[in-house]
Amino acid sequence: MASSNEDVLRELQRLRTEIQQLREIVNALFTAVFEESDEDWDRVPDKDEFNLYN
Repeated sequence: MASSNEDVLRELQRLRTEIQQLREIVNALFTAVFEESDEDWDRVPDKDEFNLYN
């Protein structure tokens, strides 16, 4: 049973590490996207301008 608990704790630590890495990746992507699009909009987009089904 002790081995099983150790395995679970080891897996939890691994998952926590992976989640932290994913957070860092998401933050980097978010920053990259929104730093690239720091442009001022001259107008409000038309209602259906971003509708993929047009």
